[in-house]
Amino acid sequence: MKIRYGVPITLDRVRTLIFNANVLEECIEKYQKMDDILNSFNNLKAAKEIGAMMLNEDADIWNENHPDDKKSFVTEKQLGRMLDSITKINEFQEKVRQAMLSGLPQDQVEQVEELEKNLIAAQSKKKMTSRK
Repeated sequence: MKIRYGVPITLDRVRTLIFNANVLEECIEKYQKMDDILNSFNNLKAAKEIGAMMLNEDADIWNENHPDDKKSFVTEKQLGRMLDSITKINEFQEKVRQAMLSGLPQDQVEQVEELEKNLIAAQSKKKMTSRK
């Protein structure tokens, strides 16, 4: 089975963040609400949790198809060590976001992006109000 989706990211080596039904099911078990899942990439701990799920799904798919050349799985702690700079953390969170949104229908992606814009605007307004 050849995978035609996922978002590549360079950590200890090039890996792929895959958000598919298996990862979504794990996310639903953990977070229960779709909104919490879709907003998780803004929270580093949640992004690491979901990112590890995505990376391990990639490894699992690879290992099923390459029994003599297995990819290692990654723990959240190992993943945290690979995110060793602010630049790397920001890139990781953005790529988790890309991977999550790449599997959604376009109208849902637009809804998420609209919610993000509204949240940013509300946060900016709150900061401006609290400075007065």
